[in-house]
Amino acid sequence: MPQWRQGLTKSLHQTRSMPESRYVQLASVDESGFPHCRTVVFRGLTDNNELVVISDTRSEKYQQLLKRPQAQVCWYFSKTREQYRFTCNATVLTAQQDKALVSEQWNKLSDAGKKQFFWGEPGTPRHDSAALQVEGDFKHAPEHFCVILLAIETVDYLYLRGNPQNREWHEKNSEGNWVCQALIP
Repeated sequence: MPQWRQGLTKSLHQTRSMPESRYVQLASVDESGFPHCRTVVFRGLTDNNELVVISDTRSEKYQQLLKRPQAQVCWYFSKTREQYRFTCNATVLTAQQDKALVSEQWNKLSDAGKKQFFWGEPGTPRHDSAALQVEGDFKHAPEHFCVILLAIETVDYLYLRGNPQNREWHEKNSEGNWVCQALIP
């Protein structure tokens, strides 16, 4: 297990009682090169060191990552005063590409979380609250529900406690092994 992943596992454990520790900032780039940053919910980490998030294929995020899969994730843990910046390559999967993974992520959602995917198209005008009142059976994910796997390429870790603070750069070497270099913060 890479050193950065051991640290992240520890950070998640130390902040497990803090709901905000599950939220990360995901940045993507549109066709004109303009960056877009938003908060998403961390849903897990695969054995292949991919961050898992969910989305809607009707969203800007989906369109941006489909066209330009390069992304960056910034994750700050206020309790431990640690920041992780992950440079990633995104793979967006719908049920057509990976039905098992999409179903697994859908089934982990609460009914309230599932309802959000039936409110209508993200970013369109909201005229009244009636559109947000959804009833029904949420056993199956709608076609526009998708999973985004963010394959981590590099990790820039910053520990803000103490003086001096600590910073580390993690990347894979030519053999595919993770190496770590201490940096000046």
